[in-house]
Amino acid sequence: MRRLKQLWVRRQVNRVESHERGAATIVVAGLMVVLLGFAALAVDVGALYAEKAQLQNGADAAALAIATDCANGNCGDSTATANNFANSNANDGSSGSAVSFPASTTVRVVTNARDGGSGANSFSLYFARVLGMDTATVEAAAEAQWGAPAAATTLPWTVSECVFRKYLSPTQLASLNSTGNFSGDPTPTHILLRYDENAPTVPGCAAQNGYQPGGFGWLVTNTGCSTNISLDATVKGQPGNHFPNAAACDAVLATIMDEPALIPLFKTAAGNGSNAKYTLIGFAAFQVTGYKFSGSGAVLDPLAPSCNGNCRGLQGYFSRFVSLEEGSQISGTVPNYGASVVTLTD
Repeated sequence: MRRLKQLWVRRQVNRVESHERGAATIVVAGLMVVLLGFAALAVDVGALYAEKAQLQNGADAAALAIATDCANGNCGDSTATANNFANSNANDGSSGSAVSFPASTTVRVVTNARDGGSGANSFSLYFARVLGMDTATVEAAAEAQWGAPAAATTLPWTVSECVFRKYLSPTQLASLNSTGNFSGDPTPTHILLRYDENAPTVPGCAAQNGYQPGGFGWLVTNTGCSTNISLDATVKGQPGNHFPNAAACDAVLATIMDEPALIPLFKTAAGNGSNAKYTLIGFAAFQVTGYKFSGSGAVLDPLAPSCNGNCRGLQGYFSRFVSLEEGSQISGTVPNYGASVVTLTD
C-alpha cells in the first residue's frame, strides 16, 4: 500500500514538472522574440543611422560640387557629379541620387540607400526580418545655393566699378553686359591698378579713377588684414600708400598671389583722406600677380605694365572667384561681377 502511494505521488510530481517544462518553453520562446526585437533595434537601427550619415555626407558634397560648377558658369553633367559623390561617400560604394533645380541658382540633391548586390533602392535588414521587415528605405537631401555675395570679408581695398569694366577683356565685358556675369578669360590681359597720387585716370572714368583727394581706396580694417563689407551701407576709407594695418597685412603678402582676392567695387565716393566714404555696388575677383607698396619689398609681374620709381599698385587681372567660405551672404539683387558664393541652405 505504501509503495502504491509512493508511485502515485511520483507520477503527480512528474506530471507537474512536465507542465512546468512546457510552460518554460513557451516563456523562453516568447522572450526570444523580444530579445530578437531588441537586437533588431540595436543592430539594424544603428546600421540605419550609419547609412543615413553616409547618404547625408554624399548629398552635401554633391550639392556643393554641382553648385560650384554652376557658379563657375557650367553646371556640367550634374547627374554624374551627384552619383560620383554619393557613391564615394558610401561605405559599400553604392548609392542612388536624384538632382533637381528648385530655382535658377539652387540645386537639390536627394541620395538613397542602394543594395550593392541586387541594385534595389533599399537597405537590407537582418535581425528585423524575424519581425517581417526585410528592407528599409533610407534617404537624405541637401540644397546648395550660389550667387553674388552681398556681404563678405575681403581685402581692405576698393576699386571703381568703372575702372573694373574698362579693364575687362572684350569677351568678359560682352558676357557681363549680356548675362550679368562673365567667364574667365583663358589668356587674360595683365594690368596695373595704381592707387598712388600719380595714378593716371582711366579714360571714360572719373578723375583720379573715382578716388577723392588723399584717398586711394584703402578701407578701415578689423583686427587683422581684412574688412567686413556689407553692400547695404557706405564704407569708411583711409589714406596711405600701404595696407592700412601694416603689422598684420605684411604677412598677407606671402599668400596674396595664391588665389584671386575678393575686392569690393564702389559706385561713388565722397570725403577726403580719412573722411573718405565709399558706396559699394558689388564684389569682383582680382588675381594678384605682382605688387609694390610703400616701405616694403616688391614682387613685379613682367607681363603687366611696369610699376617703377614712385609707382604704388597691384598687378594682375580680373578673374572669376567662387568661395565656399562660411559667413558670406548671397543676394539675388546684387550684380555679379565674377565673384560668387556657394553655401548649403538645407
